Amino acid sequence: MSFIKTLAAVLLMSSPLSFAWADVAPEQRLPLPPKQMSQASEYVAVTTLGSAKELEAVFAKQGYQLSEDSLLLPRIYVENLPADLNSLPVAQKVSVFIRLLLPTIKAVNQQILQIRQRLMALSTTPWQQWTQVERKWFADLLANYAVKSELSQNNSLQGSAAEQKAQLDDAINTLLLRVDVIPSGMVLAQAIDESGWGTSYFAVAGNNLYGEHLSEHGGKFLTTPNGKVKVAAFDNLFQSTASYIHNLNTTRAYSELRQLRQVLRQKNKLSGYELTQGLIDYSSRGQAYVDNLRALITAHQLDNFTHAKLLNTHASRYRFSRPVAQ
Repeated sequence: MSFIKTLAAVLLMSSPLSFAWADVAPEQRLPLPPKQMSQASEYVAVTTLGSAKELEAVFAKQGYQLSEDSLLLPRIYVENLPADLNSLPVAQKVSVFIRLLLPTIKAVNQQILQIRQRLMALSTTPWQQWTQVERKWFADLLANYAVKSELSQNNSLQGSAAEQKAQLDDAINTLLLRVDVIPSGMVLAQAIDESGWGTSYFAVAGNNLYGEHLSEHGGKFLTTPNGKVKVAAFDNLFQSTASYIHNLNTTRAYSELRQLRQVLRQKNKLSGYELTQGLIDYSSRGQAYVDNLRALITAHQLDNFTHAKLLNTHASRYRFSRPVAQ
């Protein structure tokens, strides 16, 4: 049995087979990975819009503008893209695109930070003192974040208490390498580049802002005109953003990005501009792709939005009246 399976079994050995998150009281539930969530605020009613101008009017009514002096974000979650962004003047299109996407980026990263903070808190407590809920949650995280190949080469949780603690610490540290945010500036730059400022066919029809291909696990998709490439499609922009960040946090191709992020975090220099160097394998364009992202970050000062905060106010949801891919 692999170490990860053995560890999960040990963590859950006192749990009944019928354990399910539905049985857990709300106050005991721990934060889910964003990829397992359907929406940032799923219990809020959705308002339907018909055009980019209508969304701009919503922003204006709520006083939602971005500047160096105002980086507080209302919880306005836009589920999909307007089909007519290109009808706006360039400066207005740029502003609307950034404002419609930024709260969703923040919501995904905020969820990841909640998981990260809970993991760090658990790391200070002996696992024998973890609750049943915490053990189940941790085992699920190991599986969800594909923590397998980077674990200790010991194939079981054996040895003295100190050795078992070291093995568990190794698992937690590996998770912490993966359970971390992607700076807003980098997310925005990739969304801009991959979706043409939210105007590409795959972005408008399938909420795919980041150029993700169809996962090997399947799911909704759209195809290129020749039908040779299947591009992932999502129900909304939250799911698209969560999937893209999860991809960077778990796929082997981005292990160097995760290492770079850890180093930058330790130096207190984590930024979109710096972290984009870890994307050299994201596109066949290689370093030219990285250079273009950095140019976007610089030109539009996208790293400034790393410091933006979601206001603790009631959320609102908006959807453009257009079906997504089936």
